[in-house]
Amino acid sequence: MKNYGLINKPKILSKLILSFLLSFLILWACVPKENKQTPETILETEQPENQAIQSIPVAGEWWLKRHQEILKKKASNPELILVGNSIFHTLDNKDRKEVWRQYLDGYQTVNMGISGDRTENVIWRIENGTLDSINPKLAVLLIGTNNTDGNHYLNISTPEELEEGIWKICTLINEKLPETKILIMGILPYGYKPNHRDNINKATNLLISKFPEKNPLINYVDIGNIYLDENGKVKQELMPDYLHPNAEGHLLMFEALKPEIDRLINENN
Repeated sequence: MKNYGLINKPKILSKLILSFLLSFLILWACVPKENKQTPETILETEQPENQAIQSIPVAGEWWLKRHQEILKKKASNPELILVGNSIFHTLDNKDRKEVWRQYLDGYQTVNMGISGDRTENVIWRIENGTLDSINPKLAVLLIGTNNTDGNHYLNISTPEELEEGIWKICTLINEKLPETKILIMGILPYGYKPNHRDNINKATNLLISKFPEKNPLINYVDIGNIYLDENGKVKQELMPDYLHPNAEGHLLMFEALKPEIDRLINENN
């Protein structure tokens, strides 16, 4: 008698093994794979957006109230506007009247400074009416020191990010006010001793000082040295908190700015 079972067993076994392997491959192909990213992919997809170029309002009634006050002041038809943060906002203090009398009233100046503003807040304000329906001859821009403040803000801009934010503000001013010249002030010195924030500000000043090369309507001036002593330290008698000029500090500021402001407003008249 022939043993057909013994003869066919190797063939059956081979078919079973082949069937098992095919089933395994099919199941393996259906299993979700881990999304492994190369360092290059991570750099391309996970770069954080530069907050300094965004349009962000400040949460708070006081801020919106100040914004509305600025919108109302525009009715004075200013020749000069001051765009910035608390360093300009504090010009509205009662002890700064002499600054206005000597340097600002003659140009129907409108102070558009708001305390705490960063570039992204100024961008929002410009996009929401600050520069509408006016045609000043000159906009003085001083912004950036709050972008590098790690004590009160979670996000700190790099010099390159801050440069982009300030450039965007200049671009928006040009779009809204195509005949208006811009005088960018270098970010003022900060702190009673060398510090990281001041270093970022200085590096940013080097970058924004080149803006006039890209746009003939933009001018740059750095008056920071008037607040420094012979050792390069901030004079407390002019900046009591090593950041904000007091009344005397503001008088010195606009004394230093006056030649540039007069020239830019009066040329080509």
